[in-house]
Amino acid sequence: MDGRYGSEVTGLFGLVGVAGALASTSAGKLIDTRNPRLVVLASGAIFVVAFAILALTGSTIAGLIAGVIVLDLGLQSGHVANMARNMSIRSDASSRINTLYMAIRFAGGAFGSSLGIWAWSVWQWPGVCAVGLVLGCGSLMLQAGRQPAGETAHQQRSRS
Repeated sequence: MDGRYGSEVTGLFGLVGVAGALASTSAGKLIDTRNPRLVVLASGAIFVVAFAILALTGSTIAGLIAGVIVLDLGLQSGHVANMARNMSIRSDASSRINTLYMAIRFAGGAFGSSLGIWAWSVWQWPGVCAVGLVLGCGSLMLQAGRQPAGETAHQQRSRS
């Protein structure tokens, strides 16, 4: 892919972010009717699929756009589901829990970005995609290994 695209192509990627915003609404509805943990697991799987798409087709504009849309869908859905899970833990401590969650989320983003930069410097695009796949699969395995929670977000809020 030509690395010298102009502002019009770069600007199109801003529009791609709309998909993530739309996904948040759908994820919120699923969280209220299903178990938030299932949405987190699904979003992790979507994250892995996104990096597979990026690895296989990221050398084209269409592949890059498709991969970014799927990646944003997974990230936003997982974020909304995790927020719902966090808010259902203890209503009297929701601000502290949210602060801790966001701090860890930003630290994780910084760590992932650093790994991505390192992977780019060593292996270019295939390395970045490999890091995304490894982190995504690792996260999915950790989440899948956890004991399932059997309540929907609505049931958890009603109980608190």
